[in-house]
Amino acid sequence: MSNDDEKFDLIYTTIIHKSRIKYGLSNNDYCIANAIYHLSNNPDSKFKGWYFGKTETLAKMFKFSRATAYNSIQKLIEKELVEKDAESGFLRTSKLWWSDFVNNTIIEKSKN
Repeated sequence: MSNDDEKFDLIYTTIIHKSRIKYGLSNNDYCIANAIYHLSNNPDSKFKGWYFGKTETLAKMFKFSRATAYNSIQKLIEKELVEKDAESGFLRTSKLWWSDFVNNTIIEKSKN
């Protein structure tokens, strides 16, 4: 295994299927959005609140092709779950992602 492969050795992704199905996302789409969410919230980031890496990096994380990652990003942007800064090309998940995928799961758990 090369150093590049070791750097992208993910352990798991938790998928909230209720929301994933509601928005017509594949598991791959969900993984890409979830990675953008977590990477954009890195407290040590130079560009707080944004994922500024390459599409290829996201693809390597999940062993997807670049085209698969790119298509997922385009789909997520069209569904307004991910935003792309026009000047920089940086990505971040939207308030819609927060409300339906992150905060919704917190509310659901607190109801029980």
